[in-house]
Amino acid sequence: MMPLQSPRLCQLFVFLAALFPVCQLASAEPEVDYAKDIYPILETHCLGCHNSDEADGELVMDDFAAMMRGGEKGVALTAGEPNSSRMFLMVSGKMDPVMPPEDAEGLSDEELKLMATWIEQGAKGPSGPMPIKRSLRTPIIKANQQVAQPITAATLSTGGDLVAVARFATVHVMQGDVESSIRLNADDKGKINSLQFSPDSKTLLMGSGLTGVYGRAAIYDWKSGQLVQEFTVGGDTLYDAVFSPDGNTVAAAGYDAVIRLWDVASGKQLGELKGHNGAIYDLEYSPDGAVLISASADETVKVWNPQTMQRLDTLSQPEGEVLVTKVTKDGAHILAGSADNRIRIWQLKSKTTPAINPLVAARFVDESPAVAMDFTPDGRQLLAVFESGNAKVLSTVDWQPVASLDRLPDSATSVMIRPDGGTASAALMNGQLATITLPTASAGPDDKPKQQIAKVYLPSSEPLSMSEAEARQAATKQPVESARGSIPLPGHSLVNGQLSDRGEVDWYQWDCHQGEVWAIDVDKASGSKLDPIVTITDVAGKPVIQVRLQAIRDSYFTFRGKNSDQTDDFRLFNWQELQLNQYLYSAGEVTRLKLHPRGPDSGFNVYPGRGKRWTYFGTSGATHALGEPAYIVQPMAPGSEPMANGLPTFDVPYQNDDDPMRMAGTNSRLLFTAPSDGPYRIAVRDTRGEGGEKYGYQLRVRPAEPKFNPKVSALSKELFPGTGREIGVSVDRFDGFDGPVTFEIDALPDGLISNFPVTIESGQQSAQAVVWATPEADAKLLSTEAAATAKVTAWAMINGQRIEKSVGDLGKLVVSANAPKVSATIARTSDPADQNVARDLLIQIPRGQTVSARVVIQRAEGFNGQVSFGKEFSGRNPSHGVYVDNIGLNGLLIVANASEREFFLTADPTATPGKRAFFLTAAVDGGLATHPVTVEVLP
Repeated sequence: MMPLQSPRLCQLFVFLAALFPVCQLASAEPEVDYAKDIYPILETHCLGCHNSDEADGELVMDDFAAMMRGGEKGVALTAGEPNSSRMFLMVSGKMDPVMPPEDAEGLSDEELKLMATWIEQGAKGPSGPMPIKRSLRTPIIKANQQVAQPITAATLSTGGDLVAVARFATVHVMQGDVESSIRLNADDKGKINSLQFSPDSKTLLMGSGLTGVYGRAAIYDWKSGQLVQEFTVGGDTLYDAVFSPDGNTVAAAGYDAVIRLWDVASGKQLGELKGHNGAIYDLEYSPDGAVLISASADETVKVWNPQTMQRLDTLSQPEGEVLVTKVTKDGAHILAGSADNRIRIWQLKSKTTPAINPLVAARFVDESPAVAMDFTPDGRQLLAVFESGNAKVLSTVDWQPVASLDRLPDSATSVMIRPDGGTASAALMNGQLATITLPTASAGPDDKPKQQIAKVYLPSSEPLSMSEAEARQAATKQPVESARGSIPLPGHSLVNGQLSDRGEVDWYQWDCHQGEVWAIDVDKASGSKLDPIVTITDVAGKPVIQVRLQAIRDSYFTFRGKNSDQTDDFRLFNWQELQLNQYLYSAGEVTRLKLHPRGPDSGFNVYPGRGKRWTYFGTSGATHALGEPAYIVQPMAPGSEPMANGLPTFDVPYQNDDDPMRMAGTNSRLLFTAPSDGPYRIAVRDTRGEGGEKYGYQLRVRPAEPKFNPKVSALSKELFPGTGREIGVSVDRFDGFDGPVTFEIDALPDGLISNFPVTIESGQQSAQAVVWATPEADAKLLSTEAAATAKVTAWAMINGQRIEKSVGDLGKLVVSANAPKVSATIARTSDPADQNVARDLLIQIPRGQTVSARVVIQRAEGFNGQVSFGKEFSGRNPSHGVYVDNIGLNGLLIVANASEREFFLTADPTATPGKRAFFLTAAVDGGLATHPVTVEVLP
């Protein structure tokens, strides 16, 4: 048996005794906390280069799990072994490359000891969620105490008796002469970006935070200054926080592009709205709380359903960061101001489910972006303040600027209209709360009296014909007071003249009374080389201004330029914001938008839609280069002041080079309405300044005679039972006649029906009729030998009188005994394709919306090919502004072997309410039309 006190056993006891104090000391080291002790060291020295966005060596250190996985060279930390941990060896200078790099401050001895101890203790991660950081390690720079602190946010209570203004870390609430303060504690001293009173005005919500650190939405009892509820977000500051209209929910968003919603009573987060790709600057609930609108640096506005957390629409028209958004008091429109210096207005359609919210207007109001907006109590006006310090008022009737106010002394962060609607307060970066006096609603340009001159049309008469020489001689025999060098004319005159020398200008003069409308025609003589241009001036030779045009939208030509005749493919910058029937001004020419781009590779069609383009206000067609500026313009009322929108105005004189209606070729046609009694001069010259023996012309000065010339394209192909043939009707317009023209026919034979009477709408050139043969149409009674026809007449109201003209006939109405290759029918998407149903089909489309329908075909045996119904003009005889939408590159097409196709009908916001016959024509057998259906545009 071994002795109890053996030497070896004693040595063991001595070793254990020596070891025990060391173990005791190690266990006595306090537990190092990752979140409190280690993460701040990493944040100071490591995260600048090793974060989720930028991970040098693929080592991510702002996430514990990722850090423990290591980087491209393997594991960086070995729990329990500091001297085996590559990361520790590099920060302690024991392994190359030493970290942080030489140009950065390394870890202190205390920080190294903490890290070593943490690794020895097992390199444990956070025990729960990482706490939100509340501080940023930056140099402390003392502010100049004499410099006024900017007002970063301000708000008005619902009743208007409370005003709250925020400066750094402090909010002042004023009620009359009484003022109270809310001062943030040391941990919450971030910039206050937004303020809003609760609906009951008892509490105040502020959105704040520290850039790059955290965001905070906090509700305070403004009287006591006590914190009621707090919602915090890690990562970055909040730019806006808003109450829902019922006060039960708070929505907040900021730099991280996420909208968060919280329940006010419980503080529980209700959800997150994600979809933006940039910082969110502004939030706005609709008055009923049904939708939440967000404005973002990603150049979009988004519409959300805050109950279902669903995105309802993305408004992508802005071309710059969207800084501010509002919803009108009636909840009908969304507004947004963006860094492209535009204020845009959309109609709010998506109130519960996804829908397209159509753009109503885009206004260039100032040369800097809008930063804050507010509505007057009656909702009739919008006050916008801009980055430049400018303040302007827009009418909510047409969204046009109506007043430019005194410039603010500094940039504003908020603007609030007082309950009386007469004044507003603007919070400024210089620390002031400036007062703005608002104009009355009656100050808008729409309320100014229109000084339009009543037009007077003189009776027609025979012209007095003469040569230029005879006119000059007659002037010497019967002297008439005239400007020097002008040949006096006795009213309705026809003069044959000649520009004998290069640069020559022939001057004529005649007397007018105010409102008289005269037509000035200049045609080159037979064999003449003249390209005439005619101008009307006063007796001093100064051109008489016909109209002043106000630019309301700027754009430019994209993709390719345009020649002086082209009507199609006008590709314009920001085309989504342009509207049908708007006037387009470029390089002195004014044309008009007729048809929206209809596919991914198309542009606008301008009037008349086909053929050579029309011009307006006597301007002439011009070529336009790629990138050339273009403007949407509108005529100004005589004597009115230009809008304060920062865009130019254009004076258009009475001058014409080529006939605006393009019927007289390069000859000149000019309509003149005398602005006042007195003599006026006519200047005739060559566009190029040429002259000589072969530069003769004929000048006709005559009383204007508005009239029209109707036309019909007679049928040339036989009809098939159960199908129709299209008939085109058109009209030439003269001397400013712009009204509707209605085409009517005699009775048709049994078995044939049509959509007559057909009306060409005001300002339009053509329409489409259809004659349709019923399936029961008797081919024997309607054979070639027994062919019938129907006479066509057209009428219009001109200056209060009905003018009727005979047009011709429809041609021979012959029905074939054979079956057509295709018989097509329009039906609702849910209805059967029945021609009897089609006869009574009514499709209703509210203006600004789209509805679906379908076209169904019956194929003849053996015919399986594709059937096209056309491209941009696939809808036949629609009201202007109604069109087949979403046609793609192939148009409205039923592919081979298919029997139907869904299509979409859109009614532009400019479409005139009312009913109109509509049909489709298949490009088969020379064009086979459907039975017409009725499309009604609703207001």
